[in-house]
Amino acid sequence: MAPETGADYEIFKARLERTILDETEAPQRWRHDPSVYTGVAADAIYGLIERDFAPLAARMRFAIARERAIPSMLAAGATNITTVNPTTAQIARGNMAGAISFFSRDVPLAFANVADSALQAQFKSANDSVLVALRDYIAKMSAGPLAHPSGTYALGAELFEKRLALQELTPIPLARYESVGEAALAKTKADFIATARKIDPAKPPEEVAAELGRDHPSSDQLLGLAQRDLDQLRSFVREKRLVTLAPDWDIVVTPTPEFDRETSFASMDSPGPLEKVATKAFYYITTVDPSWSKERQEQHLAFFNNAYRPIVSAHEVMPGHYLNFALNKHQDLSMVRRLMGSPTFSEGWAHYDEQMIVDEGWGNGDPRVRLAMLQGALLRECRYLVGLREHTQGLSVADATKFFMANAFMQQEPARREALRGTEDPLYGYYTLGKLEILKLRADYQKKMGSGYSLQKFHDALLAHGR
Repeated sequence: MAPETGADYEIFKARLERTILDETEAPQRWRHDPSVYTGVAADAIYGLIERDFAPLAARMRFAIARERAIPSMLAAGATNITTVNPTTAQIARGNMAGAISFFSRDVPLAFANVADSALQAQFKSANDSVLVALRDYIAKMSAGPLAHPSGTYALGAELFEKRLALQELTPIPLARYESVGEAALAKTKADFIATARKIDPAKPPEEVAAELGRDHPSSDQLLGLAQRDLDQLRSFVREKRLVTLAPDWDIVVTPTPEFDRETSFASMDSPGPLEKVATKAFYYITTVDPSWSKERQEQHLAFFNNAYRPIVSAHEVMPGHYLNFALNKHQDLSMVRRLMGSPTFSEGWAHYDEQMIVDEGWGNGDPRVRLAMLQGALLRECRYLVGLREHTQGLSVADATKFFMANAFMQQEPARREALRGTEDPLYGYYTLGKLEILKLRADYQKKMGSGYSLQKFHDALLAHGR
């Protein structure tokens, strides 16, 4: 095979092997996570609401057909679920409650403007049946495996190493993997402490970071400011000639769906890579839940402080995930490259961007902006080590939460959410791993190109390979 075709073969083969491993050995979420089924149900309808690919009445008919199939799917789920470990049970309860809220409120509201009364009657019947099935499913889970949680979410060292090798297309010994993460964390932590001293040498670094967190928008300002950040970032990338921009800029900032809020602060939802009609992308921001305590609300908003929030937007949108996606739409990529992205590449690129834009002048040299960026890097380096240690070394969620607080200078609520995410996403070290690989590749490329090097050329060449 030609080199590119051979690489496609390896990507495709690894993806198939990873899927088989996940479904037959571990984590087998279809056996051990009740929220898999409520998530499938909610996602099936949310995609029809979110993507304007056909008239609303037509999408309503599709929703009715899907909703009629949901009760039998949930019944199968109730049979399939055997045991649920205590940590997954905690996450699943919140996600399943979000699904009830979604079908009770959001779905009827989305189709309320369809004037066809017969269609509305069919929809009401189907949606009512879904709510009955959801409540029955949740009751069975609550009385069964959730009432008596058992087992563990941990993969163990052997499966962790197998999954890592399939993700990276090359084996990496776990001792080597851990040492890379430890070195990265130590370097960034030293940089963070030095930068905090530039801001206020009289205060400990965690207090300086906490002061950044207190400078945050109110909950009702959050979405509007995120939209403003995107416009400013796009202008910055263009003016600095950091990468060639795609012509697409079809993106909306919107709240994270309720059924997906338990482990996410912000995320990018781009259309499918083959989509030609519903091309709008959605930048999700998890807004404050009014039912939260005042302390939890404050800790959540501190994550979106005015120094760090644009860094998050750079990662998710510009020049991060959305730009990567938008460029790929216009490139001559193979079907494998279009459909099968690498988390180490895509998340590595987006995380690399956080440092890159600050290095190139975002924030005009304000050490608070660099401190926020470094705290984001500490977060990813902690993810790297927590994922490994939760799944191979017996690190508890409580101790993982403390690790995030001590090493990424986070408050308890976001630290706990990060620790919980690690139980479901063991390889979420791909942010740091990918960033380190890109920085190494850039240094090699710069050395090779000499006087012909430019950052824009490097980025354009890198992003020409997909996501």
